[in-house]
Amino acid sequence: MAVRFIQLKLVAPILAGLTMLIAGLAAIPYYAVDTVDADARRQQEILVERNVAMWIGDVEFSLTAWTIWDEAIAKLDNSFDRAWADRNIGASLIGTSRARSMMVLDRDNAVIYARTDDTVKNLRFFARGTDAFMRDASKLVAQVRDQEQHGPKKAGIPTPIAVSHIEAIGDEAVLITASLFQPDFGTARPLMPRAPILVTAMPIGDTLQEFFGKRFLLDDPTITPLAAVTADRARAVIAVSPEGEVEALSWRPPTPAADVVHQSLPLIVTVVGVLMAGAAAFVRISQAAVRNLVGQEQQMRHAATHDFLTGLSNRSVLQGEFEALSEEGSFVVACLDLDGFKAVNDMHGHAAGDEVLKTVAARLRSGVRPCDRLFRLGGDEFAIFMPGLSVQEANLACQRLLLSLSRPMRLLDCQATIGASFGVSEVNSSGADCDAALRSADTALYQAKALGRGGVISASIQAVRRPRLIRNG
Repeated sequence: MAVRFIQLKLVAPILAGLTMLIAGLAAIPYYAVDTVDADARRQQEILVERNVAMWIGDVEFSLTAWTIWDEAIAKLDNSFDRAWADRNIGASLIGTSRARSMMVLDRDNAVIYARTDDTVKNLRFFARGTDAFMRDASKLVAQVRDQEQHGPKKAGIPTPIAVSHIEAIGDEAVLITASLFQPDFGTARPLMPRAPILVTAMPIGDTLQEFFGKRFLLDDPTITPLAAVTADRARAVIAVSPEGEVEALSWRPPTPAADVVHQSLPLIVTVVGVLMAGAAAFVRISQAAVRNLVGQEQQMRHAATHDFLTGLSNRSVLQGEFEALSEEGSFVVACLDLDGFKAVNDMHGHAAGDEVLKTVAARLRSGVRPCDRLFRLGGDEFAIFMPGLSVQEANLACQRLLLSLSRPMRLLDCQATIGASFGVSEVNSSGADCDAALRSADTALYQAKALGRGGVISASIQAVRRPRLIRNG
C-alpha cells in the first residue's frame, strides 16, 4: 500500500504534465518533484539523527554497570581508595568496554583518578593530556551537575544521568561521555549533595564519515563545519571541535522524483505522440525508483529498531511491545546478564566477545517461543517478554535457556564457556509500567548474582508497586 501511495504521488503530476505537453502549453510540474524530494530528504535526516542518538544512548546505558553501584560511592566518595578505583573502574572499564580513557571527578569536579590505555596514547585527542580532556568535557560535566541538582528524585534504583557528545579533531573522532555515580540499593550514599562523576572517551575506529556513512547507507558522506554545508546537501549535527565549533555530517540526499523525471525526459520526447505507451513506460520506471526508495527506508527503519551486532530488537521498541502485551493479559518479564563475559574479553579480546554475543543471541532465539519478544538492552544484558506463562513456567523456561547458554561456544580462534543469571518479574495488570517491570526484574537479577550467579530469581509486580523477591531453587 505504501509503495502504491508513493508511486501515485510521483506519477500523477508527471502524467498531468505529459497531457499538457501534448497540448503544447505546459511543462513538467517541478513543484511536485521538489516537494517529494524534500520529504524524502527530511525523512532520511530524521532517521540519521535518531540512529546517532540511539547509538550514543546504548553507550551511555552500558556505563551504568560502573556508575550505578553502591560500592563505587563508598570507595570513591565516602573514602577514596585508589587501588580499588584502579582495579574496578580503570582496569575493568578499559578492559571490558570500548572506552580507552577515563577520569573520575570528585564532588568539586577535581580529577582524583585518571587512566588511558597505552594503545591510544599517540592519537591526537589523547596525546594532549588529562587537562585538555577535562576542558573538552567541562560542558558535559556542567550539564550532569545541573541534572543532578534539578532532576526528579525517585525511590529505588535511580535513573542514569549521563550526557555525551562526539568531538572531532581532524580525521579522528572520540565519543566523550560524562556519567554521574549513583547508589543502586542504598548501602552507601554520597556524603554531600554532589556525587563523583565518571568521564570516558571512546575513539571511533574509522573517520566519522566512514563510520556513519556505511552504517546509514549515505551517498558521499562528508564531515565539515555546519556553516560550510551547502543548501543542496542533507545534514545532521553530530560533533563539535575542541574549539566548540559545530561539526555536521552531510551527504547527497535521495531525489527519487527528480531521478524519475530525468530518466523519463528522453522517453517523453520520443513518445509524445503516443501518450498511452509513454505513460506505461514511465510507470515501470517509477515503480523501480519507488521500490528502491522504500527498500532503503525499510533498511534504515530496521537499523533504528534493531541491535546492529546481534540483530535483536533494541530498547527503542520496549515500551510499545510492553503496552501491546499488557493489553492482552498477564505476561512475564525476564532480564538476564551474562556471567563470565568479562573474562572472555580479557583473555581473547573484543572480537571474541562480539562472537559470544552473536552466539548468545542465536541460542536465545532458538530457545524461546515464536510469541516471545527478545531484546538486547546493551552490553551483555538482554530481556525477554513471555506472554501467557506463569512465573513457575517462566522460571523453567529460563532454566532451559541457562543450560543452553552454559554449553561451550566454539569461536573462530578459541573456545569459551559462559553462564547467565536471570531475574523474572510477573506483569498481571494492564496498568503496569514498563520501567517498573524492568526494574523489578533487574532487582531480581542483581539478587541472583549476589547469591552466586547462574540462577533464576523471580519477583511479583502489580502496577508500579515495589517488588517482593522470591528465591527459586
